[in-house]
Amino acid sequence: MTVLDDLNNGKYERTMVTDRNHKDSEKAKVDFKPGSGKMVFQDHIIKFDKVPLVTPNGDVLVKELNFEVKSGVNVLVCGPNGSGKSSLFRILGELWPLFGGTLTKPKKGNLFYVPQRPYMTVGTLRDQVIYPDSVEDQKRRNVKDSELADILEKVQLGYILDREKGWESVQDWMDVLSGGEKQRIAMARLFYHQPQFAILDECTSAVSMDVEGYIYQHSRELGITLFTVSHRKSLWKHHEYYLMLDGRGNYEFKKIEDDTSEFGS
Repeated sequence: MTVLDDLNNGKYERTMVTDRNHKDSEKAKVDFKPGSGKMVFQDHIIKFDKVPLVTPNGDVLVKELNFEVKSGVNVLVCGPNGSGKSSLFRILGELWPLFGGTLTKPKKGNLFYVPQRPYMTVGTLRDQVIYPDSVEDQKRRNVKDSELADILEKVQLGYILDREKGWESVQDWMDVLSGGEKQRIAMARLFYHQPQFAILDECTSAVSMDVEGYIYQHSRELGITLFTVSHRKSLWKHHEYYLMLDGRGNYEFKKIEDDTSEFGS
């Protein structure tokens, strides 16, 4: 709690051992201060303008990130472990503070995150699809159960409704559903909420390529712009740009051409 209070007050100092043989550990001060950046809310655009990628423990992953993505332009995000992919999305999702620059993005409700291992909530089958909405929220959205069933069909989960004996069935969904079924439930949530942007974090790893292709196609039809973290070559064709973080503080944001070589190879 003391460290968090210090961070909120702009006091940001970290002890770092630079050499094991060095007699004394050296203190490294980070020039960036949490909360010093500017957040601008605007629909149909995500723009990083001189935004550093800094972790809460003081690691500067990228000193200055500059790129702009408008609705309709899918981006494939790639790079080795620890290069900053998750940090980028934590900043985008407002889980981590800005340490400088200006971030332009839609408000939270228009930005949806789909993880590799989706959370299955305690409750009914309906609750799994509409999460984090309640039944009252579903009514407010004027989404009928027949439309929910259609969404399940779109992610090839139509059989679940019969197997589990209806929307009001309550199960331990983490155990009842297979890995692929849980990932497709997460995609059904995406189609239900229909945000402007979605971050897909290796979230189709247990899904067949034909289902995966349909998911990307249907996302376009709904007007959902995607940021995808994945190593599958089959996904390149569903994206217009790639953002490659090399893990050494550098990055590349470029259009995907027919002759684009494998990232990081």
